[in-house]
Amino acid sequence: MIIAITALAAALLGAAGPYVMKRIPEPQEPDEDKVAYAELAQTKGLTIGLALGSALMAGVAAWGIDDAELLPAWVVVTGVGSWLVFIDWRTRLLPYVLVAPAYLATLALVGLGAFLLRDVDVFVNALVANIVVYVIFRILHWIGRGAFGFGDVRLSGVLALALGALGANEVMVGMYAGFLLGAVFGVLLSRLKIVDPKSYAFGPYMVVGAVFGAAWGTAVYGA
Repeated sequence: MIIAITALAAALLGAAGPYVMKRIPEPQEPDEDKVAYAELAQTKGLTIGLALGSALMAGVAAWGIDDAELLPAWVVVTGVGSWLVFIDWRTRLLPYVLVAPAYLATLALVGLGAFLLRDVDVFVNALVANIVVYVIFRILHWIGRGAFGFGDVRLSGVLALALGALGANEVMVGMYAGFLLGAVFGVLLSRLKIVDPKSYAFGPYMVVGAVFGAAWGTAVYGA
């Protein structure tokens, strides 16, 4: 029942994606090749697609999470995450106006979950994971010289908060899974000439990897 409720809540949030996309301001520096956010919002079947994608990710994540108090944060991660997956795939951008509120909402919901669980370590672990992962992605962004966009760096903080509240194993598996998925599918799709190997969206792999970490982090890495 809890899994179903979580999936439904995420589906409702995901379904709001087209409404939100219509209102995202365009980047100050125009890019002739970029699809406008308002145009993305008109994509046929987008509402149902985002709803189903959010529900699937939330259900999978909830299946592996023991503490129901932490599930609201994953409703945000998977609901807003579905928007970001679609936007990043189509534009290679992760809008700050979406990532920043998602970060604040996740932080607040993780804090609420820790309060309800009466376990301050949950919140502390989330903050530590947030800092560590964010720093790692900042370094990768600096070293990679464009291999990782700064939107990926910001998104890593959101995902690390949600994973960190679950435990170090979930953080390790969730972040590593994102890199592994990005490497495998990035090579495959570039070989098929579906994506440009020098410029492809990494955000979708990060979100899916985080869901994998939430569901199977402890089982994969060990208790």
